[in-house]
Amino acid sequence: MRSSTFALIVASLVIGFPAALAAGPRPECTYQVNNIKSTDTCASVSAWSTVSVQTIEKLNPGIKCDTPGMGVSSLCLQEITLPCTLNATAWESKCNDLASEYQLSVDQFVQLNNNVNDACSNLVAGEPYCVSTAECYPGNHIPYC
Repeated sequence: MRSSTFALIVASLVIGFPAALAAGPRPECTYQVNNIKSTDTCASVSAWSTVSVQTIEKLNPGIKCDTPGMGVSSLCLQEITLPCTLNATAWESKCNDLASEYQLSVDQFVQLNNNVNDACSNLVAGEPYCVSTAECYPGNHIPYC
């Protein structure tokens, strides 16, 4: 009984691991403020931007809301996560070849896949990864693209 329970746990982890790696784009800041004053706080930025303090904190991890200047040189006040429009299956653990096949830099590939580390070295062969958030993408042969 003990060994069958162990086997079930191991099988669950192995089967569940790829499913936990559902690829998707990372959020992108669509409204960034670069002229932060040394007297600004999250409350003062919230007052002129109408973005709540809670949202400012969520969009800017590590911000020091009650400290003048907030410890940052720029703030994100709005972000969007675009849906993936094209997935490709990985055939190796690094993304260089897959990224270049879709005319992406490694940084762009990482931005498109929230489950990929910055070194782009943790791909799972056989799993799908996002390679575009645009309807028309490099290599798409749809006539209107």
